[in-house]
Amino acid sequence: MKKLLLLVAFSTILTIQSQAQYDKGDFLLNAGIGLGYYYAGGVPLLVSGEWLVTDKISVGPYLGYTTWNYGYFTNDYRYTFLDFGARGSYHFSELFGITNEKVDIYGGVFLGFLVSSYSGPAASGFNDDYGGGLRTGIHAGARYYFAPKVAGYGELGYGLAPLSLGLTFRF
Repeated sequence: MKKLLLLVAFSTILTIQSQAQYDKGDFLLNAGIGLGYYYAGGVPLLVSGEWLVTDKISVGPYLGYTTWNYGYFTNDYRYTFLDFGARGSYHFSELFGITNEKVDIYGGVFLGFLVSSYSGPAASGFNDDYGGGLRTGIHAGARYYFAPKVAGYGELGYGLAPLSLGLTFRF
């Protein structure tokens, strides 16, 4: 009986209509944190924007900031990472047959740059061996609109953060 109730509840959630359907020209602003960082320690702060060039394809810039402090007894050593570039996504909900307009399933790619810096004691022997350069990656995510213009999102990815969570604001 519990399984049947869960199945009915899940089916109802996927078929309820609301107002999150995208139109060409919509803008999505994402703000979140990464849980993990592929290049070092730290927790990335992430911001990205997406313009809907069609009702299923979005493109826009992204920016990530990560700082990583460590030391033997204090946080004497600090790395700072700035990731920036462009990303594109395809919105799969219609393709997957999801009729609940509160749900957005998407995936895509990014191309950008990483700039890193180091600060710490000069005589420590540590240096900025992370460097910087071109970065590529992929992401797959889902959004749930709990208000017509505000959603929570989660993304799995490779290239920046393995998992990121945050809010999306639709304009």
